[in-house]
Amino acid sequence: MAKVTFRRQSGVALVIILMLLAIMATIAASMSERLFAQFQRGSNQVSYQQAYWYSLGVEALAKVAIEQSYKDSDTTVNLNQPWALEEKTYPLDYGEARGRIYDRQACFNLNVLASVKPQDGQLERPYLVKVLRNLLEENGVETYESEVVADSVWEFIDSDDAVRSSSGVEDATYEGMQPAYLAANGFLADSSELRAVYKVTGEMMEKLHPLVCALPTDDWRLNVNTLSEEQSSLLVALFSPTLNESSAKDLIEKRPFDGWASVDAFMAESELAGVSDEIEKQSKKYLTVDSAYFELDAQVFVDDSRVRIRSLMYSKNRETVTVVRRRFGGISERVSDRSAE
Repeated sequence: MAKVTFRRQSGVALVIILMLLAIMATIAASMSERLFAQFQRGSNQVSYQQAYWYSLGVEALAKVAIEQSYKDSDTTVNLNQPWALEEKTYPLDYGEARGRIYDRQACFNLNVLASVKPQDGQLERPYLVKVLRNLLEENGVETYESEVVADSVWEFIDSDDAVRSSSGVEDATYEGMQPAYLAANGFLADSSELRAVYKVTGEMMEKLHPLVCALPTDDWRLNVNTLSEEQSSLLVALFSPTLNESSAKDLIEKRPFDGWASVDAFMAESELAGVSDEIEKQSKKYLTVDSAYFELDAQVFVDDSRVRIRSLMYSKNRETVTVVRRRFGGISERVSDRSAE
């Protein structure tokens, strides 16, 4: 009887030992997994921080390029200067950086519409609103839709909530949407906010992306020396109906190597000979051969980490360049497929 009891006790002890071994193995595996996760997390944090500091270094390099361009030319900014390189890739320790600098005066500043005031008793659209409408039409938007969008952008940015245009909308329309929201009635922080304007679709945004911008000012001067042929519709919009797309592209293609020395030299080109005195007077106020705003758009890769930096830079005196806005990430990481309708 005693021998049977001993065997039973030995069997129970063996089971307990096996259970303890299983528990210890589970704990060891869990600790190993957590240790690896912590190591991976720490490694990722180090890589991200390294990419972040590299991005600030790229920003500093961009400032130097712009300042050097100002030193090289006393009066103009053109595409034959150090800042105007196409997208480049630069090797770094454990990674690379790639990006380029954009002239943010080679686009239509949407915030200029904040300065547009309706004239009492005047039914005709203000000149700048017509420029935006023309820009939309030149990029394939139907006439009626372009009028609605242009007027609505004006109403969205102006400082009041009263409808003063013939086709625009204000708060009452946006309050009826799902989800409801209100018009900004102030400056846009980024051109992507145009997406919130009534009737603006994802397709429109894709077409307008290289043509519009949102600067922290209600001033606008289009630098004719830095326009690309893909941006020729900006000139067409300014000089409509005299200038067509073909002539605008010819005008950009024949631009002098160092750009036009002055706006008058630009206006003297044969393609603009047919521009009426009224259109010439209106458009010249918004033309320049110089630039004060630039934007760096760069990405830095370190191991598996990626940092995208977008820095808006401004020079008041053509000597020093200041960063006025810095953002990380951006619209290229999101896909917008709904319209504000």
